[in-house]
Amino acid sequence: MSNPSKDQPSKADEKPIPSDPFLVHPKEGKRLGARNQYADPAWRMKYLVPVNTVPRPGFNTTGREVELKLNAYPITQFPTRSVWQYDITIGNNEKRAVVKKVWNSSVRKQNLRQMIFDGNKLAWSFHKYEDFSAVVDLDQEEGRAPTGIKPNKFRLFCHRTKQVNLAVIDAWLSGRQTFDESILEALNFLDHLMREYPSTKYSCFKRSFYNEKIESEDLHDGVICYKGYYQAIRAALPGRLVVNVDVENTAFWARITLAGQARAFVNARDYWEVGRRTQPKDDGYFGHMGTTEWNLIYDRIRKLEVQPFYKGCPVNRTFFVKGLVLADTNQFTIDYKDKATGKTEKLTMFQYFKKRYNVILEYPNLPVVEMTKNGVFYPMEHLVIVGLQRYPYKLNDEQTYRMLKFAVQRPQARLASVQESKKALDHANDPVLKSFGLKVGDEMIKTKARVLPNPEIQFANQKHNPGVTGRWDLRGKKFLKTNRVPLKSWGCGIIVYKRNTLEMTQAENWIDGFMKQYAGHGGKIENRPVIMLLKDDIADAIEKLYEKVGNHFRKTPQLLIFFAPNKDSWPYLRIKKSCDCRWGVPSQVLQSQQVVKMNTQYMSNVAMKINAKLGGVTARSVPRVTDASLRPGSIIIGADVSHATPGSWAPSMSAIAVSADEYGAKYMGNCETGYRHVEIIEEQNMKEMLIPMIDEWTATVGKGRRPQYVYYFRDGVSTGQFSHVLEHEVPVIKQVIMHNSTEKVPPKICVVIANKRHHLRAFPRPDDKNAADRNGNPVPGTLIERDITSPHDWDFLLYPHIALQGTARPVHYHVILDQIGHKPHQLQNMIYDHSYQYVRSTTSVSLFPAVYYAHLISNRARHHENVPSKSGPQSGPYIKLTDLKEKKPQYPGAEPKRLLPMVQNETRNHLEMWFV
Repeated sequence: MSNPSKDQPSKADEKPIPSDPFLVHPKEGKRLGARNQYADPAWRMKYLVPVNTVPRPGFNTTGREVELKLNAYPITQFPTRSVWQYDITIGNNEKRAVVKKVWNSSVRKQNLRQMIFDGNKLAWSFHKYEDFSAVVDLDQEEGRAPTGIKPNKFRLFCHRTKQVNLAVIDAWLSGRQTFDESILEALNFLDHLMREYPSTKYSCFKRSFYNEKIESEDLHDGVICYKGYYQAIRAALPGRLVVNVDVENTAFWARITLAGQARAFVNARDYWEVGRRTQPKDDGYFGHMGTTEWNLIYDRIRKLEVQPFYKGCPVNRTFFVKGLVLADTNQFTIDYKDKATGKTEKLTMFQYFKKRYNVILEYPNLPVVEMTKNGVFYPMEHLVIVGLQRYPYKLNDEQTYRMLKFAVQRPQARLASVQESKKALDHANDPVLKSFGLKVGDEMIKTKARVLPNPEIQFANQKHNPGVTGRWDLRGKKFLKTNRVPLKSWGCGIIVYKRNTLEMTQAENWIDGFMKQYAGHGGKIENRPVIMLLKDDIADAIEKLYEKVGNHFRKTPQLLIFFAPNKDSWPYLRIKKSCDCRWGVPSQVLQSQQVVKMNTQYMSNVAMKINAKLGGVTARSVPRVTDASLRPGSIIIGADVSHATPGSWAPSMSAIAVSADEYGAKYMGNCETGYRHVEIIEEQNMKEMLIPMIDEWTATVGKGRRPQYVYYFRDGVSTGQFSHVLEHEVPVIKQVIMHNSTEKVPPKICVVIANKRHHLRAFPRPDDKNAADRNGNPVPGTLIERDITSPHDWDFLLYPHIALQGTARPVHYHVILDQIGHKPHQLQNMIYDHSYQYVRSTTSVSLFPAVYYAHLISNRARHHENVPSKSGPQSGPYIKLTDLKEKKPQYPGAEPKRLLPMVQNETRNHLEMWFV
């Protein structure tokens, strides 16, 4: 057996630089994307599709009708006269807090009345004001004496720019006018009008409102979750405006001392340990530098708003943190002038607080904190974090568990929370809405939805009809398609750890049970696996297991199973990286605590995943509506872009899933790094990922012909980016399919955006057994097309699944291109039917499988990042945030490192479902 490097594939395994100019620069091998000078400049125009909305082709008539309540309220009246728009300038790029104070000053209120302000640059009013300029003295406004250090004065300038015609909204809703910039401006005004008054009572974050008196949950380690009120204006059928009202759960910094927060950051036993671990160290150049813990705290607390507190504190205001000082309170010195003697002496901060305020600092070895206000420093233990500042970092496992437990609500509890939000927002008594003539109804909107007929589940030996339960089991059922090659050469490794290590007899017993279960489902197994203890470093251990299996069976290993002692994701990451990118072998990691239970259902679930990785398919859905199935020559492409953990410099991941059979039950997947936080998949990535999979589809499913129909399902794209998908991604897909093709006509394409990031919910009557499941959620197959959907475009909400806990969230599908020309039921029922053939589940799933797989691929491909294993995880809850400075790109927009290639060998791991 060959022996590649433990952390990196050998040079021979690196991705070759294609010579085809269709892909990359032939000499440099760099991704050139849309800048590829060797590509035909006319190709994009050739495959470009018009960026127009797809009109609703009608309504679905299949299934049965049910009635639901929606968490939306009708806007019964809104202003139609024109408002004046103003450009507001306050000072010179002042901070938001200063802007807010100046705008709320008496000077502004006396001269510019009844104005709506966006908190940044724009304001609106029915009144026509001439240009206005004034200097606002905040010291005078707040009743403070001037400090004499720096004037606390800011200039306010208001300039009238345009008139916004609100009548265009009604014209657009009624279909008399197409959507344009004027309608966007009018809706933007109404959006700010809705939040103007609530923002005076609550802390406002976009369309959500919070205060510290509402329901909350301590997430521990300096983080707290508040349940806020959410509202947003939507245009809806049949040509009206509605307000979507919901609850919003958000994590905030807890109101604790900065020292307490620092202790949580570094997981220290006490404050003395925080001080010890943040003491400056020599930088090797006769100076000092911060420790990794010091750097972590520095990065995390920057820009936090804090308030000093201690006995005799003369300051009653807040400050913003600039960072830490490379000194503790015994090292940091201050020039102190004794008012009695007039003498100036140099004191440490510890001495200063004792002499000036008679305050003895309890933890003098903690680093000193510097504020953004020039010359202001405080000891960490006497700074308290101001409340209601959003926590921007990824929660750890315990915090995530606590937040989910707090946020999850059964439908009737969620409905009560929505009604409480409506009561708190109190639209009827909103003085700003009254003055502008906007009224919101008090009754929730009711809609007539449909429950689509569920498909049957086709196994190799039987069909199963799950009805509206959305679930089934595998007892007595054989997989529709089993492993491509009988399992002859495979092995199991028991990872040895301090505790929870599986015993050899337990592993053998589980393997016996698994082999019996898999064979019962039709799996082909010819030999028992090799089982061994893995005591070495994980990379060495995998190598030994791989070599032992290969030598024992005299055949390249087909599968490696690992028994892990805990849920630590770091060994899992290294296992996947080695198996995918070093050895090219399918792998499965199991938790010892599950294995010892000897649960046959768990064995069947594992069998589903292993069967898919070995080329099999669990089952497929059989449509009850015959013309809602995939047409011959159809290919499904799912795409997603995932972004790294907040605080990480890891690149974004662009992932593609492509159907690999005529039913859309089996998929292939590919992934590549993209520029950080860029949602659109760049041209070169799309080509490199798609070409091998399109070629494979052509050779197998298409039997030599290219796809004639393309279903492109895209996740994570906002409404404003729909045009980018049509202009930048769709032409590339068409070009890839036509590349080296004998077809003369490009394929017809249907583009559907799948979105779960919304606040729309539906509530059936709990006693309506036709509409509600046992938890009170809409039954699987519930389709909503009216009353909350777009008045002109083709969108719909679909509940294809059973929610295991809490209130179910529908998927909002938006059809932005349909060259195939579907009738409503042909596409909607097909999407619903496919949710029953997710390969590793015995339930229907909430998201269309192609998108679900793309999401899995983007997460799994993080394990293929081209970094040494010793660097640790690059994202997720186990990332070493203390190393952020070292991992930061050299410059913004730097070319992200490409992923390690997956090994291509006879196992065909790279073309099977390695990501499930």
